[in-house]
Amino acid sequence: MRGYVAAIISLTFSEDRTRLLKLFYTSSEQFGLMLLIGLPALIVLLATTFVGEDKANWANRLMRFAQPLLLLSLIFDAVLIFWLFIEQHGAFSFGRAAIVFGWFVCGWYLINSRHWRFYRQHLINIE
Repeated sequence: MRGYVAAIISLTFSEDRTRLLKLFYTSSEQFGLMLLIGLPALIVLLATTFVGEDKANWANRLMRFAQPLLLLSLIFDAVLIFWLFIEQHGAFSFGRAAIVFGWFVCGWYLINSRHWRFYRQHLINIE
């Protein structure tokens, strides 16, 4: 989702729309990969709006696999973050440090969240 947020924020700059994107991504390939990696999170976000409590639908079936899908996306995101650090030769910046910190927080939440486990069990009991 980080790529989608960066793209939306970069649209607000009227002079140079790529200035913000170049701050986080050194090449357009990295930005494209970030959009591709964020696609499962965007689909899960969309599915949460269509989940029905009383009946089974496509969103309920997708939400069963949401946690493993997001973990897989997070692993690919870690590879992309590592690639970003390699291209910058390990140079420190607060932006990249915030990205790594956010990655660890998201990983910790996905692995340890009781809400995810309860939600998945609830969806299994519906069908």
